[in-house]
Amino acid sequence: MKRRFGLLAVLIIGTFLGYPQPAFSQLTIAQAQLNGSVRDQSGSAIVKAPITLRDVDTNYVYTASSDVAGYYIFTNLPPGNYQLGAEYTGFGKYTQTGIVLRVGQVATIDITLKVAAAGEKIEVNSEAPIIEPTRTEISQVIDTQQIQNLPISGRLFTDFALLTPGVATGRTSLQSTFTDPSVTRISFGGQRDLNNAVTVDGADNINTATGSQRATPSQEAVSEFRVVNNSFGAEYGRGLGGIVNIVTKSGTNELHGSIYDYLQNNATDARSLLQVAPLADTLRQNQFGATLGGPIRKDKTFFFLNYEGQRRAQSPTYPTLLFAPAADQFLFPGAVDPFPASFTTLQAINAVKASFNIAPENLDVLKTADVDNGFIKLDHQLNNNNRLSVRYSIQDATNLNMLVGETLDGGGIGMPSSGRNGLLRDQVLVGTWTSTVKPNLVNSALVQWARRNYGFPGVTGEPNLDVPNLILLGHNFGAFDRYNETRVQFSDTLAWVKGKHYARFGFDANYIRNFVIWPGFTPSRDIFPSLADLLASGQANWGSSTPCPPPLNAILPSPPFPPATPVFPAPCIAAFFWGAPIGTGPIPNSPIEQLTPPLSGPGNWQNAYLPSLAQDFFVHLNHSYWGFFAQDQWRVTPKLTLNYGLRYDFETGLNALVNPYHRNIAPRVGFAYSPDSKTVIRAGYGMFYDRYTLTFFFVSDPQRAPVITGLPTSTNQTTGTWLLNSLFIATPCFPPGCPVVPPGSPAPSGTVPVLPSPSLVAQSFENLITSGSFPNNFPFAQGGSVVDRRQRNPYTEQASLSIDREIGKGITVSAGYLFVAGHRLVRPIDLNVAPHVSQVSGTNKDIYAFAINDPNIPAPPGGSNGTNGIFYFTDSTGASVYHGLTLQLNGRAGKYFQLHANYTFSKALDDGTYLVFVNTPQSNDQRALERALSNQNVTHRFVTNFVADAPEHSFLRNFQLSNIVTVQSPRPFTLFVGFDANNDGNPVTDRVGTSGRNTYFGDNLRSWDLRVSRVIHLSERHQLQLMADVFDLLNRPNVDEVYSVYGTYDFCGGLVPHHFKDAVSRLAQSGAQFGTCPAGGPPFPNALFGTPRTTLNPRQFQFAAKFTF
Repeated sequence: MKRRFGLLAVLIIGTFLGYPQPAFSQLTIAQAQLNGSVRDQSGSAIVKAPITLRDVDTNYVYTASSDVAGYYIFTNLPPGNYQLGAEYTGFGKYTQTGIVLRVGQVATIDITLKVAAAGEKIEVNSEAPIIEPTRTEISQVIDTQQIQNLPISGRLFTDFALLTPGVATGRTSLQSTFTDPSVTRISFGGQRDLNNAVTVDGADNINTATGSQRATPSQEAVSEFRVVNNSFGAEYGRGLGGIVNIVTKSGTNELHGSIYDYLQNNATDARSLLQVAPLADTLRQNQFGATLGGPIRKDKTFFFLNYEGQRRAQSPTYPTLLFAPAADQFLFPGAVDPFPASFTTLQAINAVKASFNIAPENLDVLKTADVDNGFIKLDHQLNNNNRLSVRYSIQDATNLNMLVGETLDGGGIGMPSSGRNGLLRDQVLVGTWTSTVKPNLVNSALVQWARRNYGFPGVTGEPNLDVPNLILLGHNFGAFDRYNETRVQFSDTLAWVKGKHYARFGFDANYIRNFVIWPGFTPSRDIFPSLADLLASGQANWGSSTPCPPPLNAILPSPPFPPATPVFPAPCIAAFFWGAPIGTGPIPNSPIEQLTPPLSGPGNWQNAYLPSLAQDFFVHLNHSYWGFFAQDQWRVTPKLTLNYGLRYDFETGLNALVNPYHRNIAPRVGFAYSPDSKTVIRAGYGMFYDRYTLTFFFVSDPQRAPVITGLPTSTNQTTGTWLLNSLFIATPCFPPGCPVVPPGSPAPSGTVPVLPSPSLVAQSFENLITSGSFPNNFPFAQGGSVVDRRQRNPYTEQASLSIDREIGKGITVSAGYLFVAGHRLVRPIDLNVAPHVSQVSGTNKDIYAFAINDPNIPAPPGGSNGTNGIFYFTDSTGASVYHGLTLQLNGRAGKYFQLHANYTFSKALDDGTYLVFVNTPQSNDQRALERALSNQNVTHRFVTNFVADAPEHSFLRNFQLSNIVTVQSPRPFTLFVGFDANNDGNPVTDRVGTSGRNTYFGDNLRSWDLRVSRVIHLSERHQLQLMADVFDLLNRPNVDEVYSVYGTYDFCGGLVPHHFKDAVSRLAQSGAQFGTCPAGGPPFPNALFGTPRTTLNPRQFQFAAKFTF
C-alpha cells in the first residue's frame, strides 16, 4: 500500500514540475468552470479562435481563445447566467444564450462554427448540457428553484442536503453538539455527522469545538449550494464525509427585492403522539424579513442586503409515563409505594424534589427562540481583470429553555430543570479578490474574520438526577457553559491553463482562538438505576427499613446482604459524580474545596458552582490549520479526462495535548470517460483527513494532574500527564472484596483502592442535596478524562464508480457505488478497570481477578490504580466501513416540471462512537466485540422532490405545486439492562444477555411534505406569492427514538425482541410476566421498553406571503 502511494506521489509531483509554484485556497470550490472545444463542420480544430463569455446579470465579460487542439476553458466563474460567443475569420459569429452555471459545476459546451458570409450569425438558445463529461466527483446541486420553492419548516436551508443520495440524518453522540439548535446533522457515507466540511463562498464555516456548522446566512440570502458526497479533489480538506458548499446571492444591474413572512400556529396542527393531555401543545412561529439588491454603479458595483427575524415559542414533549400512576413504578414483589394512590409519576417526582428542597418541575415552560440575521454583500469590478467581493453577516439569537438531554444510545430526555439558555452572536466578514493575470492565469485570494460568542448556562444549578434512557433532571453535565471562537483565515489560489491541463496549486491557513467554560459534573451527577429507585429516594424514606427497588437490591451480593433485607436506607443511588474545579495543581485528599454555597431551601441552586470558582473551569486553546495541495485536470482526449492531485494538512498549537504529527498526505485520483455525448462514466479514489475533535481536548485540559501519572494504556505504554476534571464516587462496593482504607492513606500498590460503603455513598448524596457541601472525611476516588497523546488525525479512504446517462432532453439517470473506510476514529474506553477473568455462566456478570471466588462483588472503579477512579480515555483506534449503491433520476421535463429522485441501499459498520458514558465499551478489554452496525446505518432510503408549474395558458396558470417525499428503513438501537449488571462500576453501558451493540431496530420513516402556491402579478415588475405548506401531510407518527432499556439481565423466556412493535416488544410492554426472567433481577421487563421516546413533528401547516419587485 505504501509503495503504491509513493508511486502515485512521484507521478503527481513529476507532472507538476513544469508549473510555477503559486498558492490555492478553497475559494474556487464556490465557483464554476466552463470548457469545450471549437471546431468547424468537418470536426477539425480551430486554433486561436477568440471566445467571450458574458455574465448577463452584471455585464462582465470574460475572454479566452482556443489552443492548438481547439480547446478553451473559463475558470473561477461566479455561478449565474451567461452568454457564450465565438468568431473566426471566414465563419459566422456564434452566440449561445440561456447558459446557467451552478456552484462547483464543470460544464462543457462544444462550439461548431459554420462557414458563412460576412456578418452572418449563428444563434443558439439552450442551457449547458446537464452531463458534465470532465467532472469526476459525486455531487449534486440544490439550486435556487429548489431552495425557494420546496416546503421547509424552520427555513434551515441546509436541510435540503438530505435530499441527495448517500446522505442521512446524523446520530453522533456528543452532548456538546446540543448547544446549537440551528444545525443540520448530516451523515455522508456512513460517517459521523461531525466530520464534514461546510463552506460559504469558499470560507470555512465549521464550529471547531464540535465539527458542526456555524450560523449560516438566511435562506433568502443563499443562491444555491452543492453537496459533494464522494471522491472530491485535492482542493477540499478537513472533512471525512462530504462537503456542503454554499454560495450567497449578489446584486445585479436590475434593482430587485422582497418582503416576506412565514407563519406557523398549533391551531391548525395535529397533536404529537407524545403531547398527551394535560400537556399544552403550543407552537407559535413567525419568520419575517426583506431583501434588496441592485447596482450602485451599473456594470461596476453591486450590493445585496437581507434581514430575517424569527420568533418562536413551542411546548416541549415529555415521556408519557409522567402522567401515568406513580404506583406503576412499584409493581414488584415486596414493593412499598410511598405515595398516595392518586399521584401521577410527575407528582411523585416533584414530591421527591420537594423533600430535597429543590424546586418542582414545571412542564408549562415553553422553549422560545428570538433570532435576528443580518447580511450585506458588495461586489465591485475594479477593471476588466480584477473582481472584488466583500460580505458581512451577523446572527444574534436568544434560545431559552432548550432541553438538551442526550437521547442517543440511552441518554435521558431532558426535563425543564435540565434546560439551557443559548445566547449567541455569530459574525463573519469575508473578502475575496479574483484577478486575471493572463487569459490562462487566474489568481484568487480569500480573507475571513469570524467570531462566535455562545453562552449556554443552565436554567438551574440543581444536582443532575439521571435515570438512564428515561429522564434527566437538573444541571446537564454534558455541555459547555460558554464557547467562544475567533478565526482568521487566509488563502490564495492560482489556476493555470496549459494545453490540455488545468492546474491548481495552493494553501489555506486558519488561526483559531478558543475559550471554553466546562464545569463538568457540577454540582454532581447522580445516577439512579430506575425511576422507582429515584422515587424511593425521598427524604421520607431515609433511614427506613424499606428496601430499595430492583434492580438495585438485586445486584447487591447475597452474603451478607440478601435482596430481601434492606442493604442501606434510601437514597437508592447507583453512582455519584462530584464535579471538582480544574484549577491548577493536584487535588488534595482533604479538605475538599467548597463547591456550592450553603443551602437553605428551594431556589438556592441558582448556580452549579460558586461564581468565585468560575476561572477554575476556564479552558483556553489557540491553534492553527494548514493545508497545501496541487491538483490537475488533464483532458487526455475529447472523451477522457483525468483528475489527480495531492493534499497535505497539519495542525499546530496542540503540542500540550497530542504529539505533533506531520504525515497527513492525501492522494486523490479520478477519471471521467464519455463514450458519447449522452453518457459519462466516473470513478475516483482518495484519502481524506479531518481535524482533531476539540471537544475532547476542552474537557481534558491539562491544568490539574491527578495523584497517579503514567497510567498504562491498552498497549502497555504510558501517557504523560493525566487530565483530571472530576471526582468520582464509586458504585457501591462491599466487603470482603473492597476493604476501606482510612481517608488520606495511600493504597498499597496492587491492592484494592479506597472505596465507600453503600451507606457512605448515600451519605455523600444526602450531604450535597441538603447542604450543598461534600463531606471532607469521605474517602473518594479521583477520576477524569484524557486524550491519548499519540492520537492522530482521523482519515477515510473513499472510492466511487458511477454511470450517468441522458435519456431525454434535460433528464438523466445515474447508478453509482460508494465505498468509505474510516480509520483512526475517536472512541472511548475506561482504562482504570479491574482485570476481567470470565463471566458467570448464563448471566452477563463479569468475574474479576481480585474476587475470583465471588462473582457478586462489583469491580472497584480504581480497578488497577490505587485511589484513582474512572479514567475515560479517548484514542484514535476506531474504524468504520460503508458500502452504498445509489440510483438517481434528475432533470426537467419541459419547462413546467423539475424532478429529483434517488434511492440508496447501504450498510455502515463501525466499532464505537464518541465519548459519552453510555458509549464506552461494555467490556473494556474486549473492544473488538463493539464492531456492529453503526449509529449512522440506514439500509434503505428513498427521497424524491419535484416543483411543478401550471401551464401559463391553463385554468390553473400561476399556480405551483411542490413536494418532498422521504421513505427510510429503521435505525438501530442498543438494548440496555438499565443497571450495573456486570458489576464494572458503570451502570449505563450494560447490555441484555449476549446481545451486541445496535441489534434492535426502531420505526420506519415515511414523510410527505407539500406546498401549494400562487403568484399574483400586480404589475410587470411587482408580484405577490401566496404559499401554504403542510408537513407530514398524512400525519403518520414517525417515531425517532425508542426506549431501549429492557430492564432485566437477560431476555425473559428466551424471547428476543428485534424491532419496534414486534410481538416480543408488545409482550414486554404488557407489564405481565411472559416467561422466566433471570433470577436475582426484576421479575418482568421494563414496561416502557420499545415505546416511543421522541417523535418527529406531526402534521403542521405553514402559511406565507412574499412580495417581490
